[in-house]
Amino acid sequence: MTDRDLTPPELDHTHLPDQTMYKIDADAANHFEQGGEDIETYPLAITNDFKLLYFEMAPGATIDWHTHTPAFDEVCLCLAGEARFTLEREDGSHQVLEAEPRESVYIPGGARHKIDAVGDERHEGLVTMPSDPVARVEMLDGAAPYRIEDWPVALWVDRKRDEVVKKDDDAVSS
Repeated sequence: MTDRDLTPPELDHTHLPDQTMYKIDADAANHFEQGGEDIETYPLAITNDFKLLYFEMAPGATIDWHTHTPAFDEVCLCLAGEARFTLEREDGSHQVLEAEPRESVYIPGGARHKIDAVGDERHEGLVTMPSDPVARVEMLDGAAPYRIEDWPVALWVDRKRDEVVKKDDDAVSS
């Protein structure tokens, strides 16, 4: 590791849009409930390219079987507690992975899967995924448990227009 700057100080910023960082306080962010009050989802940030969600599951809670669209990969990071991720293969067999704090699970696009909170502790996770208006195959059939437009998003940035679409002033600061 050298002590030189990774980006040269003389970099010309004139070709870049205005740059602003934001800090998001998950404790102050709003959430919605998935499958009752045992599962709370906090949409922290959405851009044209990705979504970042924080979620909590009570011990024994399940995010039931669902299938994402083929281009919809997701990565779930376990922050606290434990979770069991089950993927159903085409032949009906299952792959099961358990994640503990600081472990991540990659779920490929198009995979039918579910998540169970295991153990006696509340599971807390952070998930990142593409910003896709139709995330689940079930939504294509009309079974839309929620629409992204209705989510209580803490920060929604449209990078193509270089504008903040939605910002929860209680949860987001710059």
